Amino acid sequence: MGFSVTIPNVSNADLGPLLTHLAAAGWRDPVIESLPPPAAIPDRTGLGELPASWRQLCSLEGQSYRWPSHREQYDRYVVYETTTSAEGAIQIALGNAPRAAAWGRDRQYVVAFLSGGAPQIPLVEFLEADPEESGEMLAVIRGRGGPGSRKMFGPGDSLPAPYPEAFRIESYRDRIEAPGAWNKLAVIAASGDRETMLNHALLQARRRGDV
Repeated sequence: MGFSVTIPNVSNADLGPLLTHLAAAGWRDPVIESLPPPAAIPDRTGLGELPASWRQLCSLEGQSYRWPSHREQYDRYVVYETTTSAEGAIQIALGNAPRAAAWGRDRQYVVAFLSGGAPQIPLVEFLEADPEESGEMLAVIRGRGGPGSRKMFGPGDSLPAPYPEAFRIESYRDRIEAPGAWNKLAVIAASGDRETMLNHALLQARRRGDV
C-alpha cells in the first residue's frame, strides 16, 4: 500500500529547504500546486459600511442652525433614519437653504446634520454646482490623514473606501466657476439624490468621530 502526503500552506521561504530535504530522502519529483492568494481581511471598523437604504422619518417646519456668523433658516428640513451594524439606528437630516453670493452667485445649499430631530452637528454641505442648469450639487471630502482629520483630499490623494466605488467624484474647482475655488475632490449628487447626500454625511461623521 502506498500513500500520498500533502503538506499544506508552505510559504515561499520554506519551499526551497523543504524540496532540498525531500530530494535528500529520495523524493525528487513532488507535485507542487500554487495556492490562491489569501482573501482580504474584511474592514471591521465600520468606517466604510454603507446602509442598504434610508427611510424618511419626518419633515419639520421652522428649523434653523446658528453658525458662527449668522443663524440660517431652512426652507425644507427632513429627517431620515437608517440602521447599520456599526451604529445601530442613526438619524441624519437634510436642510435646504439659499445662500447669497456663495462662490460668485446665489446658490442653493443642502446641509446634512446629525439629528435627533432638530439640527445638532453639521456634517457636510452640498452646494449648487456649475453650470446652474446641470441640476447637480457637490460637497468636499474630508479626512485626509486618517479619522479625525478635517483636511480635504486633493486630486493626487487616494480616497478611502468606499468613495472610489460608491460615489461620483470630481474636482471641486471644475464644478465651481469662481476665483479661489478649491482644487480638492468632491462628491457629486443630483439635487434630488438624498441617498448619496446621506451616505456621504454618514461616512464623514464616522471619520470625524461624531458617531
